[in-house]
Amino acid sequence: MAEQPQGAASVPEDVQSNVLLTTVDWIYNTGRTFSLWPMSFGLACCAIEFIVTGTARYDLSRFGMEVIRPSPRQCDLLIISGTVTKKMVVPIVRLYNQMAEPRYVISMGACATGGGPFKEGYNVVSGIDKYLPVDVYVPGCPPTPEALLHGFISLQQKIRKQSVRTVPWYRKEYSSLVPMPVLGPDIFSSDPAAMRQVREINMQRMMAARTAGQLTIAELRHLSADECVTVRNSGLAQDMTGWRLISGRGDQTYTFPAGFVLMPDAEVHVHSGPLAQATTTSDQIWTKQHMWRNEGDTASLVDADGNVISSFTYQGS
Repeated sequence: MAEQPQGAASVPEDVQSNVLLTTVDWIYNTGRTFSLWPMSFGLACCAIEFIVTGTARYDLSRFGMEVIRPSPRQCDLLIISGTVTKKMVVPIVRLYNQMAEPRYVISMGACATGGGPFKEGYNVVSGIDKYLPVDVYVPGCPPTPEALLHGFISLQQKIRKQSVRTVPWYRKEYSSLVPMPVLGPDIFSSDPAAMRQVREINMQRMMAARTAGQLTIAELRHLSADECVTVRNSGLAQDMTGWRLISGRGDQTYTFPAGFVLMPDAEVHVHSGPLAQATTTSDQIWTKQHMWRNEGDTASLVDADGNVISSFTYQGS
């Protein structure tokens, strides 16, 4: 019988070939990933692209999301496909609140995401994310069916990174009911407290997915007189404004520029040393001085609040 991990229960030899060990998160997330039920809901020209995506040419069945239902109580995916007017945002929020948790939102097209060419119009909402927590944005005007398929796949990847221990919708104190917007006879008003609640719900959902991955210092190496620190992101997109990279001695600190965002599954190289140079557009130049030359030198990644996110020790070339 194979060696068992310390503290693990032994499995009899006659049933070892019939036992499969996995995690609850894997079972749970795999089931939800391939059983998304979108709502048959459309607003404008983007809805035509949504309809085309459901045809035989693209075959949504292979992604497990072909069950498009007319009732919000039977759906867990709302696709905002088109221009959102101030009059229409009220029933949209009502439909969202009638969907069962866990539920997701895809903002499809420029109009749904930011108002599109009608952004300055008197009757168009400049972004559905002001009223609903959006999980995936699909750019385009209108997006192609292939782009919407990519949005579906991105949502599936996000679901796979969630954990039943951290998702907010199973907590007793969690309420995902989105406040209803107020539509007056001549003006459209939004309560600032209600919009702030929407942002908080969206942040809770983002943090639930981000717990499966985070930023780490993956590598510290010397390329002649060019010293390179590699920071890799295994979670969601991270705004690194105010984040710092600190040398082992602590006397040199690199601060990432304002607005610098590290995308999921991406990495950034920070160079130092007399021959430091950027090899790609995302590379950062720290200083022309030596930061790490000796075995045992360390690097620390610190977020904007001063928390140490990752540390790395140089083991020599």
